[in-house]
Parts: sequence; structure tokens; C-alpha cells
Amino acid sequence: MKDNIKPIFPVTDELLELVDLLNEVSDTSDDHVIPQAMTVLNKVYAQGIMEGYQKAMQKKEQNI
Repeated sequence: MKDNIKPIFPVTDELLELVDLLNEVSDTSDDHVIPQAMTVLNKVYAQGIMEGYQKAMQKKEQNI
């Protein structure tokens, strides 16, 4: 993994399994696959945080 790529979630066995799978199905080198995987996973993670935040704010407004 390149030093400038910092995952914002723990590196789990599932993530390593996903990276292995991506490497199997991809013709590109590791230098491309891992950053692409991190970018996609970071976007998914960020989207989950935003959805959770919006739900929390809606719940807070209902309780006012």
C-alpha cells in the first residue's frame, strides 16, 4: 500500500479478501487496484456517515 493512502476504517480480513479478489479479476497492477478499492470504499463509508448524520438530525428535530 502506498504511504500517502490512509484508510479511514480498520483493515479487516474482509477488506484483505476484497483486495485479493480485485487483484484476481483485474489486469491492472497493484498500484492501481488498491487505490481504486480504497477510493470506492472511502466513498461508501462517507456516504454511510452522512446518512447516519441526517437520520440523527431528523430524530433530534422530532424530539424538540
